[in-house]
Amino acid sequence: MVKVENSYEEARKRRVLENLKQIENLGISKISRSLLDVAKSERKQLTSKSSEKSKKKFEAVELRRSSRTRNLVSYRDQVDETELSSYRKRYCRSNESGREYTGRFSSYEEQAEAFQKAQDILNSLDNPSFVKAMVRSHVSSCFWLGLPSRFCKDYLPAGEAKMVLEDENGVEFDTVYIGSRAGLSGGWRGFAMHHNLEDGDALVFELTAPDRFKVVINYYYNKLNCLAHSGFKSF
Repeated sequence: MVKVENSYEEARKRRVLENLKQIENLGISKISRSLLDVAKSERKQLTSKSSEKSKKKFEAVELRRSSRTRNLVSYRDQVDETELSSYRKRYCRSNESGREYTGRFSSYEEQAEAFQKAQDILNSLDNPSFVKAMVRSHVSSCFWLGLPSRFCKDYLPAGEAKMVLEDENGVEFDTVYIGSRAGLSGGWRGFAMHHNLEDGDALVFELTAPDRFKVVINYYYNKLNCLAHSGFKSF
């Protein structure tokens, strides 16, 4: 039994060796090796090409730039420049034709004299009143008139309202009172320019009605030309 198995194993080995020799003689082994090498090289080439394509695509997306200049991020509210420009022209321009504004600064003595005259008038009034001395921003640059906060809190509305300014000749000027800022805005510019107000003038504001001020002007120096032009008299 053992001899039979040995003879079978030896026969199988001889058959395998013969087959290998035949394969070598036919060159099949070399062909298979070359095919394997070709397959491996093609696989490497495909892998490298795919990686290059993906890399190129990534770089193209990453390095793409617009020809326009990039705007910096702004966290500020957007403001319409046209509207802002028109606002400034409407409320801050002081070179109005026909106005006799000199731009002269008043001295301390002139301011004190005008203020004292206004205070004397104030003491003779029964209605709620106050004296306001003019500074340059009131009459030439921004034309914003801040009013005494305590007076506004006691007698004027908290919101926005129309306020009429009546001068000594009974001429009326519509202005806009802004309660949140305690001051006069729209319309005050026209009043100031019509009466040729300048730095140092002292005005008496008398509240004759909830929406009306009677205004008496005390100029800090004798404006003969201005008074003749407007028909006003200085107290």
